[in-house]
Amino acid sequence: MRPDFRYLILLWLACLVACSIINLFYFPHATIFPDEQRFLASAARLAATGEFWVGYDRAWEMPGTAAFFAPVVWLFGANGAVLPIRIAQAFLLVVQSALIAFTALRIFGKSTTALVAASIVSFYPFFLFYQGLLLSEALFNTLLLAAIASLYLWRDRGLRVDLAFVVSCLCFVAATLTKSTLTILPPLLIAATAWAAGAQLRRVFIILLAASCLYAAFMSPWWIRNATLLGTFVPFTTGSALNLYLGNNSHNPEAGIDWASDVEPGVFATILALPNEMERQRAFGEAAMNYIKNNPTAFIRAAVKKFVRFWNVIPNAREFKSGLYSVISAASFGPILLLALICAVRRWRQWRLVVPLYLLIGYFTLVHVITIASLRYRLPIEPILILLAAEPLGALFERIRQSVIRPAKKSGSPQC
Repeated sequence: MRPDFRYLILLWLACLVACSIINLFYFPHATIFPDEQRFLASAARLAATGEFWVGYDRAWEMPGTAAFFAPVVWLFGANGAVLPIRIAQAFLLVVQSALIAFTALRIFGKSTTALVAASIVSFYPFFLFYQGLLLSEALFNTLLLAAIASLYLWRDRGLRVDLAFVVSCLCFVAATLTKSTLTILPPLLIAATAWAAGAQLRRVFIILLAASCLYAAFMSPWWIRNATLLGTFVPFTTGSALNLYLGNNSHNPEAGIDWASDVEPGVFATILALPNEMERQRAFGEAAMNYIKNNPTAFIRAAVKKFVRFWNVIPNAREFKSGLYSVISAASFGPILLLALICAVRRWRQWRLVVPLYLLIGYFTLVHVITIASLRYRLPIEPILILLAAEPLGALFERIRQSVIRPAKKSGSPQC
């Protein structure tokens, strides 16, 4: 059963109106956070020179966000690009809603569930907030959801190495080029999807090999570019070790993410002064790993705190921890988390159907428990949680609808 497209069109128009109101009247007509300024500066330099830089570094982060912003910056200039980028990201939220509806219909086969999932995504407070920020989240979430949608399409088409398989790999690569968090997960996730769908081990191995080759082929321009500029193989970024160090050093027992107070001042300043980004990456990585090896108990204690930060129903930041922001967060994410858990219980016999979603949730949790954690880094898996939460909510709506229809039919029956 297909969802009502008239409702979806109205839903998406309402979503765009809500985004426009937020972008015009809530946000200032300029960037707010330092990360926004960094992405915008990289985009401006890319538009002007055709070269990707992050400050003085060549591979500190992935280039996808800067490449997405660059055409807008080229057209409107850096100062005039803020609002057009927000408008583009508002449309990305509509695309996310459509992808969630498609995936929900593929997994659960219920149009009500698809409509519920699309509706929640369109007006979820965190998504409405982040579409107005010039960060990587809006683009990354869209590409990740496109990869998941194509992954389930490929699954339903018989696990063949066909166009759907290629598109899935390509979407995962595009997401990785936007945010390096996925690293080598995509080929493994594709193979795990085949295994969960009942493929024989030999078939799973062939799929893993094919996915790995495609993933490497699509990633190779970034690898070749980095090897040419940096003289060594850099598969993802040179900034990842910095986050590992921030989350694992003697001055951060509370597992915070404040660069001003949660690092060792002497060590941090010394490493940051190194002129070569590869040297900085190695130094930050070594400092973090030495701390973990020498302080395993502190590492585990911090990991628990990061887990709590990652799954907190209210914001962790002091300025957002109380008042309206806290209420909105608890009232939106709290029910979604509870309903997603209910879905896991309701569908435990069909775990093979949703195992790719569970793997993504577990993977993102693990990465950020090891490195650094905040609600922002949880954002990519919140559409997945909404997808799961929509299943019991859709079933409830169906039950209510049926309870209304039956009495109406009885009351309208002919009298003998």
